[in-house]
Parts: sequence; structure tokens; C-alpha cells
Amino acid sequence: MALARFLQVSDLHLGRPFGWLPTERRQQRRRDLLRVLERAVAEAIERDVHALLVPGDLFDQEGVDADLLASVVGGAFRVTGCPPVFIAPGNHDPYSASSQYWNARLLKARGLQWPDHVHVFESPEWRARTLPAPAGVRVWGRCSISGVATLERPLQPALIPTLPPSDGTHVEIAVFHGSREGRCPPGQKITAPFSDAEALEAPFAYLAAGHYHTVSSIGAAEGASAGVRLAYAGSAAALDVTEVGAHGGLEVRVEYGRRLPFVETEFVPLDRRRIFDLAVDVTRSTSAEAVDLRLQRTLDDAGVSEEDLVTMRLTGRLPKGVRYAAPGPELAARAFHVRVDLRGLRPDYDLEAYRATASDTTEEKFARSLLERIELESDPLQRSMIESALYYGLDAFRLREVVPAYEELAETESRSEP
Repeated sequence: MALARFLQVSDLHLGRPFGWLPTERRQQRRRDLLRVLERAVAEAIERDVHALLVPGDLFDQEGVDADLLASVVGGAFRVTGCPPVFIAPGNHDPYSASSQYWNARLLKARGLQWPDHVHVFESPEWRARTLPAPAGVRVWGRCSISGVATLERPLQPALIPTLPPSDGTHVEIAVFHGSREGRCPPGQKITAPFSDAEALEAPFAYLAAGHYHTVSSIGAAEGASAGVRLAYAGSAAALDVTEVGAHGGLEVRVEYGRRLPFVETEFVPLDRRRIFDLAVDVTRSTSAEAVDLRLQRTLDDAGVSEEDLVTMRLTGRLPKGVRYAAPGPELAARAFHVRVDLRGLRPDYDLEAYRATASDTTEEKFARSLLERIELESDPLQRSMIESALYYGLDAFRLREVVPAYEELAETESRSEP
């Protein structure tokens, strides 16, 4: 029985601008991504894998910083003991003759060259490379050639070379970038789509897929292999606040030789920072400091460390006169980045009492008028804007002051996550 081992790492997006982070944190997070790549190589060496599989989006965009490019091409993969590396360029870093990071002539002009053990698949057609060890293992790959989403189906039978049926003595591994149909996460673009049926009918014992930023897989019990047939490792490092949890790669183990190849995967954490999305009810907190204390307890209960990135979604109603716009310095320093979402927070005004009363004071007429407009309005954004105006007006009546507090309400339907 032979065993082929791989480390699969994808969607690292080196050079990501991280515009949603505070200015002083952006460069640090970009450095984090390079550290994740370096850690991936170290894990590959420590685990004694036979190859490192990179199914796309190693880089975030064409305009890569020269120092970063030198750190990757001239440094990260040149560590002693680094196994063969197979890169299938994705839609963010497509292969082209003018690419700063794939074109050998342009790299040479910068004094750079990919190491001999790094193979970049330069064709949108499937091509194979034989591993030096173990015997009988080939790695197939294809590249994206455009940053524009394509509907070409990479796993349709007409595009895959005819391969001999598995007899237990050889293993075919695929590395590519594409979209599993019916499983596209919110905000992700469909590119190079494929179906579960196409993946299961393909002649590959295992398919290392990139593009989706969450871990997922397709299992099989027959065909080219048993166990895990296809898997996404997800983004090797968290790229925005929606990518909750831990991030890293997959160790892929393929047993073959005396039976149908059997494939299993194991998650390998690589990003030291985790992403948290926490809901916090702050009803009846009597001051901004009391709100911060409640948020602090929530962070402690969730096990958030100073390395992590956190979104805290505040809900509930605050008593008359209590304002909360942002966390205090002590709470803000509790994690690498703390983002507070105030869209679920409301002042503790009894709106039902305004609906029920027959009194005609200016305040009550104002409140009833806007409540009626909210009920009649079908557009969510307009409803939020009217609700914002209602609370500002009631503040003016009740507190004799108006300070910025409810802009978040008016953005409920228009603002997307960074």
C-alpha cells in the first residue's frame, strides 16, 4: 500500500489592500498573509508531504508590490526542504504573457525566477506533471487566463483527456480554480462552474479546488476513488469580517496500491487570527461604559484573543439619554480589530403608545405621522431612513438635543460587508 500526501493551500490573495481595516492595521494584515504562506511551506516540510497544491488566487491582483513579489518568488518557496509546488492561477491572478508574477522574462528583468521545483500551469487546458515520488502519481492542472468571470466548464468530459481506469497502481490528482454549482457563498462570483456530477465522473482520484473561501468537500464511494473526491481548503487567511472561524489549508492523504484509492483530508490551521461575529443585547445599559462592560464580557465568554478580528452586532434598547457610538479605547484594544455594528440598536421609546394615543400634541402627531409612513413604505432603505428621522425627532422633543446616532439605521439595506 502506497501513500501520497499533499498540503492544499489556496485563495491567499497576497497584496490584498484591506481597505476596511483602520489605516494603521492594513500593512500589518498584509504582512500576515505572507507569514501564512511561509507557515504553509513550513507545515509542508514538517509533515513531509510530497507536494504543495495551490489552486488559484495566490495573489490578489496584477499590481503586486515589488518587495512582496521578491518575498514570494525569491524567498517563501526557496526554503530548504520545500516539496514540489503546483500552482493553478485563478481569476484574481490569471496567467498571461504580461503577468508580472508568471512571465519568466518580466521576472528576470527584476532579477527573479521561480524555483525549479515550482510548476505553474500556464494553459487553460488540462496538463499533467509526474511527481518524482511516490511512484505512479501525476498532478493535473489548468489556469484561468482572464480576471473576468468565465462560464466555461472545466470538468466537462470533452475538456478532460482520456485517462486509463484506476487499477490501484497510479493516482491522478487535479488542481484548478472554479465554482461548485449550488454552493456559491454570498458575495462570491461564479467562474468556471462545475456540478457535483461532473466532479464525481471525472477520472481524478482527488480534485483540489480553489475560489470559495470556506472549507467544503464532496465525498464518494466508487469511481476514481473513495472518501473525499473534491475539497476546497477555503481562504488560507481570513480576508474580511464575514469569513468567521479559523483559516488554513488541508493535508490530503491518498492511499493506493492494492485497492481503490482512498482519500482523506485534515484541516491545518495557518492564520493565527480568527474571525468572530458576535451578537450582544445591551438593553437597559445605563451608560456607554456599561455597554462596553457588556461587550467585554461577551469577548471573554467567546474566547476572543488580542490577535483576533471581531464584529459585535449590538441589539436592544438603550434608556433615555444614553448614547453609544463606538467602543472606548480599552475595549478597542482588546483585539486586533473590533468593529461595532449599531444597526440593531434602538432608543427605548414606546412607539406603540404613540400609535394608541388620541392626543394631538406636536410630538405625538409627529410620531404617528412617521409611523404611518413606515408602515406604508415598501422599500427597505426608505423605511430605514424614515425610522432614523423618527428617532432624531423624538430625541429633539424628549432630550432637547440631536446628535449623530442613527445613520447606521439608514444604511441597513444599502451597506454591504467590506
